[in-house]
Amino acid sequence: MSKDYAEHRENRENLIDIAGLFDDLVKVAFQLKFKFLITIIVCGVIFCGYKRFTYSPYYIASSTFTISSSISSENSNTYIENATANQMAKSFPYILQSGAFKQVLAEDLGMQSVPGTIEAEVMENTNLFTLKVTESSPELAQKVLESVVKNYPSVAEFVIGSSQLTLMDESGVPTAPANPFSYKHELEIGAAIGILLCVFLDVLLALGKNTVKKEEDFKRLFHVDSLGVLPHAKFHKKRTQVEELIVLDNPRLPRSFLEASRTVRRRIERAQKETGMKSFLVTSAMPGEGKSTVSANIAISLAMKGYKVILVDADLRNPSTAKVLGMQEQELGTLQVLKGEVKIEDAVQPYKDTSVMVLAGSSPIQDTSTVLSGENMRQFIKELEAKADFVVIDTPPSAMLSDAAIVAQYVDGAVFVIRQDYTEADRILEGMEILSSSGAQITGCILNDANVKGNSSEHYKNSYRLKGEVKV
Repeated sequence: MSKDYAEHRENRENLIDIAGLFDDLVKVAFQLKFKFLITIIVCGVIFCGYKRFTYSPYYIASSTFTISSSISSENSNTYIENATANQMAKSFPYILQSGAFKQVLAEDLGMQSVPGTIEAEVMENTNLFTLKVTESSPELAQKVLESVVKNYPSVAEFVIGSSQLTLMDESGVPTAPANPFSYKHELEIGAAIGILLCVFLDVLLALGKNTVKKEEDFKRLFHVDSLGVLPHAKFHKKRTQVEELIVLDNPRLPRSFLEASRTVRRRIERAQKETGMKSFLVTSAMPGEGKSTVSANIAISLAMKGYKVILVDADLRNPSTAKVLGMQEQELGTLQVLKGEVKIEDAVQPYKDTSVMVLAGSSPIQDTSTVLSGENMRQFIKELEAKADFVVIDTPPSAMLSDAAIVAQYVDGAVFVIRQDYTEADRILEGMEILSSSGAQITGCILNDANVKGNSSEHYKNSYRLKGEVKV
């Protein structure tokens, strides 16, 4: 039974991998749809232009003849004559391609060699055949055709005896090329080449894409614990409005997000009980992964459980906590406290009616290393820990800037936010290694903006575990 189960599980994982690859193909195609469209158009135009530039028209002059023996007698047998004529017709193409015949044609045309190509098609069981001359010049094609008709009997006499050609039909000097140029046809071929190229690139990029797609990837790729999965939640809002924070007190928030947020909170609580963690920074490898929004959600979620929380914006280069929370920009914030210009209690502000105190950012600065490092930062963290049960610190992306690594030296732990299928695993690992080199303990990772359908099993487990929790 265990062997069958193992095989079933392996087959299921293979199916999941195939489904994941298909999803990657669709996502890459969707992300690059405009570039792929441009590629198809460019391929079509280039191919059409190339074919037009190298286009060489050719013309076909043709005539239909019957061939027969020129010797006749009153007592001749009709069957024998037909058989002889048929045999002569079959031998015609071979004589036509012979060196002797081509030499005679060249002399007759006054040229070194016979231009173009000469073809003969014989209708089976008849003495009827069609002669075709293909050449780039319509006049020369007709001239070669006339020379063939004129000189054939004299050359063929040494092979099949005396013969006679009777004209049945002729095209005359051709007026239009046999291979007319079609812009539509060439564009279609070029576009088809472009489509094949885009499909190849799509497969190549999908196979080379190494991003985090599910919660289990944390252990497999980075050997770190998971703090939870925050599903994608989208609201319709006007562009002129301030960015809306997705938080627990939002009545329009999907239930799945509420349950996932409680799972994150529960695991952070467990980490505090096990390690005594009180202050932790929240970061990501790259911008755009939602670390600031996740930081705010963690702080508010803990506060709604009854904890006193201080949310600190330590992204001094690009302060965003106030914007995420929908608060007005502050003149006094983290920078002024670190410089010793004001005290913490003079710079923090409560968030709505929760027990979250926000120490937002103020004017952005570029030289942050001198402000964030040193004894002032250590003392700053200690004061924050003394005033709250949890201290949540939003920091810049760790794989791009050293700010998170500097702050990591003074906090108890770090939470790494990873947006689903967004940043390459190598870049995420780089960001984690930078934090670890500073002595930071990575408490766990949060998979953000996740497709719930892609994580349905984990979502179900989270929902099942939370049924007994008190809703806050």
